[in-house]
Amino acid sequence: DVTLERVRAFVFHPFRESIQGKTPKEILKTEVLRWHPDKFDAIIGPKVLDDDWEKTKEAAGLVARWLTTLM
Repeated sequence: DVTLERVRAFVFHPFRESIQGKTPKEILKTEVLRWHPDKFDAIIGPKVLDDDWEKTKEAAGLVARWLTTLM
């Protein structure tokens, strides 16, 4: 399940090199842009099997909403 707690744990995980030296606000801004539905569809969509697309898009939408909540 994509929950607020799981998204928070992933985004702020200390082993993620991309967050080193950034503030929580900077991290969330980067992640909101990364998970934005239009960008996600354009970049990730072509890499997902057609049969899996709806579930993948739904999960990505949940991540995007949780990230917005965290801001």
